[in-house]
Amino acid sequence: MVRTALSMRSARGVGAVASMAITVLAVAACGSSSSSNSGGGGGSSSLNLTAMDFSFSPNQLSAAGGASVTVTVKNTGQTEHSFTLDNGSGTVDIDPGSSKSLTFTTPSSGSLQFHCKYHPTQMTGTISIGGSGASSSSGGAGAGY
Repeated sequence: MVRTALSMRSARGVGAVASMAITVLAVAACGSSSSSNSGGGGGSSSLNLTAMDFSFSPNQLSAAGGASVTVTVKNTGQTEHSFTLDNGSGTVDIDPGSSKSLTFTTPSSGSLQFHCKYHPTQMTGTISIGGSGASSSSGGAGAGY
């Protein structure tokens, strides 16, 4: 009888350990939040831009294809500016001394042109689409938000 009780306790212990191991593996598999852009983009990113009298800095940006991108523009100039996408998918007006953001989805490849609607020939720029991330092509005034 002692041997049977010990065998049953041991079997319950093994069953409990196996059950716990299965639960841990199931939670780990479900809780995995791996993010990969190897399939052509997606995800989200933020870009910072400065509008000043009368230019954008930087005026060359990059973002992943098919990504949700938020561009935050800080107007350090003395006049109102805008950040306007040439393809018509969005625009924001930015008063002097303030910042505004615009969120949009990038195309899968290519580029997006942008400008200031108040100074369209002086203030222009490009967002190059592709790669696996977003960045500005120069540091400087566009950084540090």
